[in-house]
Amino acid sequence: MIDVSQALEITLQQTPSLATERVPLLQAHGRVLAEAVTSDLDMPPFDRSAMDGYAVKSADVQNAPVELKVTGFVPAGTFPEFTLQRGEAAKIMTGAPLPRGADSVQMVEKTESAGDHTVRILAAVEPGKHISRRGEILQEGQTVLQAGTYLSPAAIGLLATVGREEVSVYRRPSVAILVTGDELVDVGEKPTGGQIRNSNAYALYHQVRQTGCEARLLGVARDNVADLTGKIAAGLQEDVLLVSGGVSMGDLDLVEDVFAGQGVDVFFDKVAIKPGKPTVFGRRGATLVFGLPGNPVSASTVFEVFVRPALRKLMGFASVQPLLLEAELRGTLKSKTRRTYYAPARAYVQDGRLFAEALPSKGSADVLAFARSNAYAIVPSEVDELRSG
Repeated sequence: MIDVSQALEITLQQTPSLATERVPLLQAHGRVLAEAVTSDLDMPPFDRSAMDGYAVKSADVQNAPVELKVTGFVPAGTFPEFTLQRGEAAKIMTGAPLPRGADSVQMVEKTESAGDHTVRILAAVEPGKHISRRGEILQEGQTVLQAGTYLSPAAIGLLATVGREEVSVYRRPSVAILVTGDELVDVGEKPTGGQIRNSNAYALYHQVRQTGCEARLLGVARDNVADLTGKIAAGLQEDVLLVSGGVSMGDLDLVEDVFAGQGVDVFFDKVAIKPGKPTVFGRRGATLVFGLPGNPVSASTVFEVFVRPALRKLMGFASVQPLLLEAELRGTLKSKTRRTYYAPARAYVQDGRLFAEALPSKGSADVLAFARSNAYAIVPSEVDELRSG
């Protein structure tokens, strides 16, 4: 049995980066850049007004209020062909280029009409006021996004700004999901006898989709070698195979035997984590293989700790680790297993401070407590108890 940090290190060492592809900008959301992107222009591309108002020479308005002759109008999308002279002003809209001769803009709220073609400037402005200078946001040739950047709507807007109609991104990993067990029935069936509903397929499917990968459900494999072999063989055609159940020490826990028969090299099969001790990780060729516990909280927890970082590395993310924050504990957490304990918790902000409340849980099958959580409170393996506060 190895500790969590060792298991994660091995997992990431064995995780390659996928091939890249070029996609149109409209299809780029949620992908990860596989190239650095530079700007093809200065932004702004010219000195422009940051306000609706009047372009002026600041020297003309230092003794405001003062009346100036309005000699031009500059809406956004046009370029002024005139030059502003002493004693003159030009009406200008937000985003419009500054006319030659002007060095500042006074906002319209601090002006008033003084008759035909005349404006009264009510307050002085210093040189450069309400002007966005050419290139102050970005400059031609400047690197604006690095490889490994997640393409959010804001990042895509930036790509559009610098003229990128398409970009190179990492390919989306394909993930096959197989759940095992003779006791499983589908959601629409009422369990009888010793049966339970198949919840893991649905939870894992949406965890995979939330990561941004393609998910493929392989159904339920019954606890026999033939069914497991056929379905696992199909899953090994994808980039990643997740198998839930059948990885513990019972007589019908056959998954590792089938992995061996399919040529999967297993790097570890027990991790000092609670919940999720019987976790298997291996690889066949370029396909990553995870054997997850059958208990639902265990399966989802192992996904977050090991599978999601691997998927993020496959996708090309520059950072693959989950966000780890320090919070003040509300409630006591006990763990005497000598394994790192990922306890379902509720994190919240109160009076500007971050708290984590340990949620009462009946173990790795307690889907109700798990659904109420939004974080894990992590108890280190060498700690028996974390007290409130």
